Amino acid sequence: MNMLLTIQQLRGELEAVRVTEQQRDVEIEGLKGKLAAAKMEKVAVQNDLNSMKEKHRRELEGCDAAARKECNIARRSLAREYDAVLALAMTEYIEDGFELEEELERLRDQDVSLDVDYGLASVSDPSLSHLELPKVSGDSVDQD
Repeated sequence: MNMLLTIQQLRGELEAVRVTEQQRDVEIEGLKGKLAAAKMEKVAVQNDLNSMKEKHRRELEGCDAAARKECNIARRSLAREYDAVLALAMTEYIEDGFELEEELERLRDQDVSLDVDYGLASVSDPSLSHLELPKVSGDSVDQD
């Protein structure tokens, strides 16, 4: 009788272990599903991040292009001013003995000031600081 009791007790324990094992199998399948969902979300987030990086890169290129265009316009304006001043200076020099060298020095100083104002384009946006974007030096920027 004692042996029969032990067998029944062991069968009960075996059944309890089987139930626990089935529950763990269900938990494992649920976790596998969550892992797959997390991987898909990671891919989606990475794609969003890549899209944002590309968008910001295009925006920075647009800002850089706008700054180059503005610099080019300013230089053309300065060139027209040079032409006008030189024409005036030549006329005055011929007529009145005007000091051409002083006026040329003044215009050169103005040109240096223009290069400082328009020479480097920069964008200050603290939201971009976390992005790993390539650094642009003054040497690598087309200075047209």
